[in-house]
Amino acid sequence: MKAKEIMRAVIGPEWVDNHSHWTVDCLKTGDPECEVTKIATCLTATPDVLRAAGEWGAELLITHEPTFYNHVDEYNEESPLSKKKMELIKSLGITIYRYHDSMHMAGVDLVNLDFIQRMGWEGDFDNDVYFVSNKPLEIRDIVDGIKANLGLKHPRIVGKTEGSVTKIKLNLGHRGGDSYRKFAEEEDFEVVIGGELCEWADGEPIRDAAQFGAQKTLLLLGHAGSEKSSMAALARDINNRFDGAEARYFECGELYTY
Repeated sequence: MKAKEIMRAVIGPEWVDNHSHWTVDCLKTGDPECEVTKIATCLTATPDVLRAAGEWGAELLITHEPTFYNHVDEYNEESPLSKKKMELIKSLGITIYRYHDSMHMAGVDLVNLDFIQRMGWEGDFDNDVYFVSNKPLEIRDIVDGIKANLGLKHPRIVGKTEGSVTKIKLNLGHRGGDSYRKFAEEEDFEVVIGGELCEWADGEPIRDAAQFGAQKTLLLLGHAGSEKSSMAALARDINNRFDGAEARYFECGELYTY
């Protein structure tokens, strides 16, 4: 089966066939007509991920985040680092598609849904960012669940470290703007679980709100740490689905070491 046919089935033709900047979900590099027997998925196509996928024999790589260091994945041949990466990709013969916008915005946020399912939570999910648990959850139990179910060693906590909560906002990866400040000041939610932020602009309002007595907690997981499990779920879901093509998830790891 051809790469473009697989991506039309996974993402939808309205995304894959659009090459304007309203979506990043399209071909990034390679041959959309190539026949695919092995599909690699990853959160970020680091050099180590590319080499591992190439050694495995993947013809198609589906990545969630940019390969060339800008949101729309525009390749800049004047960038020595981007040029080196493109040379590696071409040497491996891998075709790369991005699966980002539609993963978050095609009716249900699949990244957030995967997180809720991995945590084993039951409650009301609005299919976007808000989740209300059927039963109270202890802050410490949420942190322990993140460690156990996502394999993250060091979730960071801002604000209240204790307390029972039911109302959770998911800012997995990164959602820009002033969403963290609004959470601190206005929203009737007790916990926000995020990927990354600007500490002084986003974290400090939550710490201040907690010190003023509000039940406000930010759990910060890192961009990769908060989203990468959803790309592992994608590999599981599409394995052997397209003419028997094998799918495998390749781990990029967290950005930081500890």
